[in-house]
Amino acid sequence: MYFKRGDLIIYGLIIGIFLTLGMNVHKIKETKAERAEIYVNNQLKYTYKLQKAEKEFYVDTDIGGVGIKLKDNKIRVTSSYSPRKLCVKQGWIERSGQTIIGVPDKLLIKIVGKEEDEVDFILR
Repeated sequence: MYFKRGDLIIYGLIIGIFLTLGMNVHKIKETKAERAEIYVNNQLKYTYKLQKAEKEFYVDTDIGGVGIKLKDNKIRVTSSYSPRKLCVKQGWIERSGQTIIGVPDKLLIKIVGKEEDEVDFILR
């Protein structure tokens, strides 16, 4: 036999932990994406409500600016003057907590969800 008795117990415990976590994943609440916050030079410049209709606008930054597009409750950067255009390559974001970062532009786009008044925990 390849496994000792202690090995089988440890493997059984690990598999049990993963099965328990897998069965409870659906209970994790995800906040609904509501708006996009656009920061330039670490300051909040714009807040846009995510919408179905298509909307394009331009945001000035230190190296020229970026083109931004809203559509189908998603947001993305369409153009940038940065050399590698990494913020453009990040594509669409749509879920609460997702971000687009443009380092040379000093740009941060963050999706913010509806904040609920539920208490996660109380520490005394």
